[in-house]
Amino acid sequence: MLTTEVIPELVEGWKRIFEANRLSLHPNRKTGKGIDDYFRKKYHYQTFDNEEFRKIVAYNIMENEHSRRKLPQGTRPNPQCYCKDGVLVGIDLLSGEFHVECEDINKAAAVYDDLFLYRGLDEEDLKNYFLVAEYIRLSEVLPLQKS
Repeated sequence: MLTTEVIPELVEGWKRIFEANRLSLHPNRKTGKGIDDYFRKKYHYQTFDNEEFRKIVAYNIMENEHSRRKLPQGTRPNPQCYCKDGVLVGIDLLSGEFHVECEDINKAAAVYDDLFLYRGLDEEDLKNYFLVAEYIRLSEVLPLQKS
């Protein structure tokens, strides 16, 4: 999860990582259901049955072109929502997109990064230098997850 201001040096670093790794990566993106199953098996959570949060998760997907393209044609998000130690997590079963928020950015980032790494990248994601660089960075600092 990007938690710092974007500066030219960061962008250049992402582009270097992208160029060094892009040809060795292959699409490995998990389904929304697979990500949801992973989260529920790995974390102690409570179902967060809050319509406002569910709408926020769906809105964020629909208002972000990259996220919206992950939805099957003609569908709308179907988020499942959870609370894990003060971290709110919404995982869309159709697109695999997710939303994580918490007052403590470090707690939110830990869950977000874990889900991002587990989810993997699809063919479109592999063309995005930031997503590739972030995936490589996380794969080096987080333990590999079994699917």
